[in-house]
Amino acid sequence: MSHAICAPACALFDLPDVHVRAVERGPRSFTVVVETFPTLVGCPSCGVLATGHGRREVVLHDLPCAGVPVRVVWRKRIFRCREDACEVVTFSEVHELAAPRA
Repeated sequence: MSHAICAPACALFDLPDVHVRAVERGPRSFTVVVETFPTLVGCPSCGVLATGHGRREVVLHDLPCAGVPVRVVWRKRIFRCREDACEVVTFSEVHELAAPRA
């Protein structure tokens, strides 16, 4: 999805690299699914360029809006370090959207 397509929904977060992928309306709630735009990331331990290793869904908020609960589901990126000698095998994306382990 291009940034222009999701711009109105993405403006809710006021973070230029956070994109709304889906908004689902249930009978008594909303779920907003977001993810960050892919970028190059280095291993936090050795600095070697990491490769993507999928995404994990993390529920960040359960806040009311328009009288119903809204769950924000962040499709958080997981990375794999490509350096065989590094102690870190995989690590999670860090973003201002949520504190680590939020």
